[in-house]
Amino acid sequence: MDDIKVGDFVDIYDVIIIGAGPAGLTAGMYCARANLTTLIFGDMYDSQLAKAGLIENYPGFPEGIQGIELAERMSQQAKKYGAIIKPNFVKQIKKTDDVFTVTTDDGVVNARSVILCMGARHRELEIPGAREFYGKGVSYCAICDGALFKGKNVVVVGYGNDAAKAALYLSGICNKVTMLCVYDSLRCESVYLQRLEGAKNVNILYDVSVKSIKGKTSVEEVQFSINDSSKMLPTDAVFVEYGTMPNSVLAIYLGLELTKNGFIVANRRLETNVTGVFAAGDVTGGRRQIATAVGEGSSAGISAIGYIKKSTPLT
Repeated sequence: MDDIKVGDFVDIYDVIIIGAGPAGLTAGMYCARANLTTLIFGDMYDSQLAKAGLIENYPGFPEGIQGIELAERMSQQAKKYGAIIKPNFVKQIKKTDDVFTVTTDDGVVNARSVILCMGARHRELEIPGAREFYGKGVSYCAICDGALFKGKNVVVVGYGNDAAKAALYLSGICNKVTMLCVYDSLRCESVYLQRLEGAKNVNILYDVSVKSIKGKTSVEEVQFSINDSSKMLPTDAVFVEYGTMPNSVLAIYLGLELTKNGFIVANRRLETNVTGVFAAGDVTGGRRQIATAVGEGSSAGISAIGYIKKSTPLT
């Protein structure tokens, strides 16, 4: 069934889900289990979950689980109940009467309801050199690119859990890791702080303002200021973990209400201001946790089921 082209399965789906992260896959599993024809657009291997490395705070896995394995398990479970997952890129969504037209890079498909779970993307470091050296020493994924700098000196720019996890991961393969924290303290879980304190090749600098990244053909140094003093640090790579921005462009086509930061506004049932459109996961803001995304995905799925069946939403 995975080999079908978009739109070959049915004339109109009960629900189309945009995003194959934990929120989208959970919503898809719930909808498919309720016998709704369910199509999920997204590449789970490109999700934040798949790139998260070792996950230790998701219930049911006391020894932890790799993000990519958890993503694969969620995908398999959604498929088990009949959900179809396609990696196509969604260009636009329009609503006419009670039908949603979803335009992809492989054609057009219709649905009675839509659940938006596009997640969020890494916030870019907007300083000279950051874009010029992207892929040449500047990276937004330590798990993806860390091995390229085995035995070398690297820098991590950030302040939260993701920055701490990146530094810990890199400390196991790199010679030296310098964390440039933009605040006066790391805003991460205590367990990560304890591990960082025990990592002898990790050095953390606080209240740093990163100014530029320089080099010839690849990253060679990062310039920053600390205590009103300008510094230059030689490095082979700069890993950026600077927060996220919502992938909410598709919401604009639908006329959805957004927060001032671009996150989709949804009520406690994950309903948006447009009837038949639901949203869940990082694209709605709030806490960026897998458990939170799963919870919202299940709630959005239940709400979509109730909407399709024209009955009181299940609880």
